[in-house]
Amino acid sequence: MAKEELSNFLLKEIQKRGLSGRKLSTYSGLSPATVHNIMNSTYMPTPNSLNKLADYLGVKRQFLWQLAGLLPEDETFTDDRLRYCFARVDKLPDASRTMVINMVDYLLTFLEEGE
Repeated sequence: MAKEELSNFLLKEIQKRGLSGRKLSTYSGLSPATVHNIMNSTYMPTPNSLNKLADYLGVKRQFLWQLAGLLPEDETFTDDRLRYCFARVDKLPDASRTMVINMVDYLLTFLEEGE
């Protein structure tokens, strides 16, 4: 079974984009039944299904894998400053939170490629 976090994320995304589950399935290349079952947490998606959804939605594949429970979750921050900063980011409005997350993701990608 899919984790509820994945279902919630997908529901938010289709609402934000004005899509239906059927349109999401068409645009991502998955069957309507597969998308329906993932969104209702009645089906554990395959990595391939998650990849197709991530590619269409423009999010990192690993993010959906983690939401689905396929990657281990890092439950703790070892640095209290990170915990404090991310708690503040979590309270921002959606647009601001998305902007901060995208900036952090970009910076991390840049720094990791430079190593």
